[in-house]
Amino acid sequence: MILFPESIIEYQKQFATEEACEAALAKIRWPHGFVCPNCDHDDGYQLTDRRQIQCVLCRHQTSVTAGTIFHKTHLPLTCWFWIIYQVTQDKGGASATRLAAQLNRPYKTMWFVLHKIRHAMGQRDEPISLAGLIEFDEAVLGPEARRPTRIEDEVPGLESVNRPLAKPYGAKAKDGRLRKSVIEVLALVEAERFHAGNVVLRVLPKKSFETIREVVQEKVDENQWFRTDAFHSHWVLRQLSTNFKLIKSSDGDGCQALPVVHRVISLLKHYLMGTYFGVSVKYLQLYLNEFCFRFMRREKQTILPESLLRACVFALPFNYAELTL
Repeated sequence: MILFPESIIEYQKQFATEEACEAALAKIRWPHGFVCPNCDHDDGYQLTDRRQIQCVLCRHQTSVTAGTIFHKTHLPLTCWFWIIYQVTQDKGGASATRLAAQLNRPYKTMWFVLHKIRHAMGQRDEPISLAGLIEFDEAVLGPEARRPTRIEDEVPGLESVNRPLAKPYGAKAKDGRLRKSVIEVLALVEAERFHAGNVVLRVLPKKSFETIREVVQEKVDENQWFRTDAFHSHWVLRQLSTNFKLIKSSDGDGCQALPVVHRVISLLKHYLMGTYFGVSVKYLQLYLNEFCFRFMRREKQTILPESLLRACVFALPFNYAELTL
């Protein structure tokens, strides 16, 4: 394993050159030495005029970045390593605006690089499945998704006074349907004695029996325990598992009935609004990938940069056309 230094000064010294970054990528990609991607031969030599390796058997030429998320990048690897470090050091992530100012690069370049990293995070977590007791609910996101709350005014010398907000508003219109400006995210969290385990977050373009069934069948092992509220689309779980428990709850006591999944939803909203002040619906799933990747590794902060670098090395290439399609 590549041991990333915890100090930012030591990190900058260790990965200050392109050669040092390439050596780190090669050690992750080929831990036991070079392997030709064309014929699987284990011997090759470095070309003197280009940064490529040629197989001695089939003479196929490749580079340490070929077939990875760094494929055909025009950004120096030193910048890539710095961005990866910044993304992993803050639980709120890193914004493209801040990185563009730090590295003196165009905002569009930083925006695309961050989305490529989020794409790699999603690919890394694809094999993860949920098991045990799973709390299941939807998160409503958007400018009108806040529920009526109460604020507390503390006046010196007087008792604190609770008063309602002047104009509270919610995510639903008068007819009970969701407004067009909000979107729902399906949240499934392993509840291990009120401790959150693995988590799955998926954007729900349409909440129905079919969409929920697809997510559950893909990400949850068979015959697991579910705990959810009494929303009508949740009854599809009865067809997938007999270990199904409905807990009827209103908006006010939902946090007590489903504490783990609501804790994750609360952290998700803080993450989206704290760093990015809202995100586009088109790219929301990529931000959910980043949140899940960091959340499931929150207790392994020291090796998080290496985990992310490994995800970028083994992720398939991702170009701008695929992102904006």
